Amino acid sequence: MKDFANRLWRALESHPWITMVLGVLAQTWFTLNNRALWFSDEVRYADAYRNLAENGHWMVLALNGQAYPDKPPVYFWFLWLIDKLTPADPPAVFFLGAALSGLMLVASAFVLARTLKFDRTVSLAAALLLLANFFLAGLFHYSRMDLMFAALIVLSHACFFKAAQDDAKGRWPLWGFLLAGVATLVKGPLGFLFPLVTLAAYLLWKGEGRKLFTRAMGLGLLAMLGLLALWVAGVILAVGPDVLIHTVLGHQILERATHTFHHREPLQYYFIALPLAWLPWTLFLLAAPVARTLSPARLGDLWGGRREAGPRAFLWLMFLTIFALLSSLSGKVLVYILPMFPPLAILTADALFRSAPERTARFWKAVAGLWLILGLGLLAGGDFLPFPVPVRGLGLSACLLVLGGAAIHAASRRGNRAALLASVLALIVWLYPVGLLVAPSLDNAMSPRRQALIIGKYADQGYAPMAFKIYSGIFTWYAGHDLAETGDPAELKAWLDETDKAVLSIRRRHFDEWKDRPAGLTVIDEQDIAGMDYLIVLKQ
Repeated sequence: MKDFANRLWRALESHPWITMVLGVLAQTWFTLNNRALWFSDEVRYADAYRNLAENGHWMVLALNGQAYPDKPPVYFWFLWLIDKLTPADPPAVFFLGAALSGLMLVASAFVLARTLKFDRTVSLAAALLLLANFFLAGLFHYSRMDLMFAALIVLSHACFFKAAQDDAKGRWPLWGFLLAGVATLVKGPLGFLFPLVTLAAYLLWKGEGRKLFTRAMGLGLLAMLGLLALWVAGVILAVGPDVLIHTVLGHQILERATHTFHHREPLQYYFIALPLAWLPWTLFLLAAPVARTLSPARLGDLWGGRREAGPRAFLWLMFLTIFALLSSLSGKVLVYILPMFPPLAILTADALFRSAPERTARFWKAVAGLWLILGLGLLAGGDFLPFPVPVRGLGLSACLLVLGGAAIHAASRRGNRAALLASVLALIVWLYPVGLLVAPSLDNAMSPRRQALIIGKYADQGYAPMAFKIYSGIFTWYAGHDLAETGDPAELKAWLDETDKAVLSIRRRHFDEWKDRPAGLTVIDEQDIAGMDYLIVLKQ
């Protein structure tokens, strides 16, 4: 078994790109169009894409018939290319976009490792660690731009590391800034802040801060600013400067950073969220010599040798600066942690293959134990999970978790390579019942499709579609109609008074609290969507 695992590892190591492609393909090919788009981002981004592809909103996205400058357009351009270059049609386009973005993130980790001169074993292991992470496996099946965003940020870091090592700088600052600029046009200014803060911290740590102010760095910065200026000019031409200043810069950037209107979390949020999302690899802390690493003597050695800091210091600073910057923001979202995954994967892989066998054996026992605990817990408590719909495949998924834990434990006796390969294979096998049975059976609990189709049917019959205090745009894609949306009860009442026939989406608690609602309203449907009760109400 050990000889087979080593031979397989050498084959994969010789063809890392094929390995990463096959790894992502094995996790995703069977789920490209087997469930509905879910609340909330998937259905909203689908409508934004339709407005781009069909209505020409290329520079400033549109959602539910209104300008939607919250997100830059580059990811949606990427979806358009998939739509045109492959046989896939929406919504399969969106799931294929998620899978390809996941492949980009895994590949970026490999590129970063090789750029930092880690050997092929550590570089491949880092990619496999990402392929065997539960959180990432889920995101490979969820349509949003964060995987691409993180991949571009990681590649920008790789270029800036090369720039930091090369006194002449060459083309690396230019590529680093351009990749950071494209990342910014995928999701926002963290795209350039993350790599620049890391580079500054690394150079200052080494006492080489002057390298930040070279001609090559200045030209790279100007190139990035020019790229961003092109988009800014496009926004101004499309919707005017007011939208750019008040909505994009003020509402979406400054408010989210300082006093967010959405996703406000306490300072300790990422201290809790990151260890959970990095499972099972967080368990490496049980085997790592943490006390020795943090001892005064070791910290003194790090400070004394800071001017010779190399790849490992760069990765630690990359992780720590991103973590600190995210924690300082008012708005905190779990997916923002993704740029920290590649440095964590490389550091974990490097430590794994440098650790004593007794330490790694302890680590793999903990990983196998986690799989077993999750499986046994799901077997025992699956029927008590608070899902509002029947869920298929939980028992099979639980059994595969138990079997996966057993396989990882057995493989760990043959060494790190065998255990890591077993982890990737176990996750792939487990994803099949999750993707084919569990996820589709959750559609009526997670997707607004059913109610959106009802709204669309009545809109086709001449009813005016309306919505009160909903997450904007969640029904538009499946309804095939824009909805008049408001959060003002007086405005809603005025609309209804002026309309002979209307179909209204409103949450149950808002309907019950509505003291002066008009007579003649009839509730025709109720659905629990992502834990919130939505009603469809007719006026006729």
